[in-house]
Amino acid sequence: MDNADIASTLENDVRERAIALHQTKTGISSLYCRICEEPIAEKRRKVLVTDLCIGCAEIEEKRNKR
Repeated sequence: MDNADIASTLENDVRERAIALHQTKTGISSLYCRICEEPIAEKRRKVLVTDLCIGCAEIEEKRNKR
């Protein structure tokens, strides 16, 4: 991984966090998962503000526990 790849990865992470923070503040859930781009179930979107489907959210939780 060269410096351009590292910078690109960092930029994507920052952008995703900014989008997630904005959605949390506005209370709007995404219609589609930001990772797999599959539709997020309506029940899930009504229960919490999210931009991840259940499957991707579980993967993210496992990744963050490490």
